[in-house]
Amino acid sequence: RDSLERKVLRAANEQLEEHFDPVNDPAIVLAGRGWHAGVIGIVAGRIAERHHRPTIIISLDEFGGKPGIGSGRTSCGVNLHHALAACRDHLVACGGHAAAAGLKIEEDKVDTFRAAFCEHVASEVSPTDRIAEIHVDAETSLGLLTLQTVEAMERLSPFGQGNPRPVLCASGVMLAEPPKKMGEGERHLSVTLHQQGKKMRGVAFGKAEWADDLAKAGPLDIAFRPVINEFRGYRNVEIHLVDWRPSLVAAAAT
Repeated sequence: RDSLERKVLRAANEQLEEHFDPVNDPAIVLAGRGWHAGVIGIVAGRIAERHHRPTIIISLDEFGGKPGIGSGRTSCGVNLHHALAACRDHLVACGGHAAAAGLKIEEDKVDTFRAAFCEHVASEVSPTDRIAEIHVDAETSLGLLTLQTVEAMERLSPFGQGNPRPVLCASGVMLAEPPKKMGEGERHLSVTLHQQGKKMRGVAFGKAEWADDLAKAGPLDIAFRPVINEFRGYRNVEIHLVDWRPSLVAAAAT
C-alpha cells in the first residue's frame, strides 16, 4: 500500500508541477489512468494539506470503458459535499460529507468538471483565505527547550483534538547537516538543527518531499512541537516539525 501511495503521489506531483498555478488556482483536480483507487483519498489529503486547496484525485479506468473514481479532501473551509453537489451535472455520482467525498465521472467530463469545481470554490473562498496559517502558541530559542521545560509542558496533557499539543516557533535556525530520509518507504525526514550553539534533532513525519528544498535553504524559521524522546532509558528533547520557511529575520538583516 505504501508503494502504491508513493507511486500515485509522485505522478500527481508531476502533474501539479506542470499544470497547477499556486497563486491563482483555487482548487486542484488531478486525474491519472490506473491510479490505484485504494490510495487516492490519502494522496488527496496530502496534497490538500501541502497546497492548502480542496483537492480531488481521480483514478481513470485503465481501458477507458468504465467511469473514473475520484476521492476528495477539503481545505480552507470549503464544504466538499456542497461543492460536488454544485457540480453534479458533470458527474455520474457523488457523495460524502463536508471534509471528504467521493465521485464517479466519465473521462471526457474531467476537464469541464475541473473548471466547474474551481469556479465554485473561487466563489466561496477569497485569495487571502487560500493562504495557509499555523497557530503558534509561543516563540522560543532552541536553547530554552530543556528537559525540565518540556516536562512542564507535558503536564498539560493528555493532548488530543480538544487540547492540541502546543506549537512553538524559532527564527534563524540552521541545518547542521543535510536532511536524511528515514522510515519505511523513506516517507519521513530527520534533521539536525542548530541555533546559537545549541543542536537538536528534529523529525518531520510524512514530509520527505521537503528534503531537497531544505538542503538548499539557508537560515530557517520553523514551527514545531517539542516532545520528549525516550530510548533505552535515556530521555532527551527533540522537535516534530510542523512547517518551515526561509528565515524572515535573516532576510531583514541583509
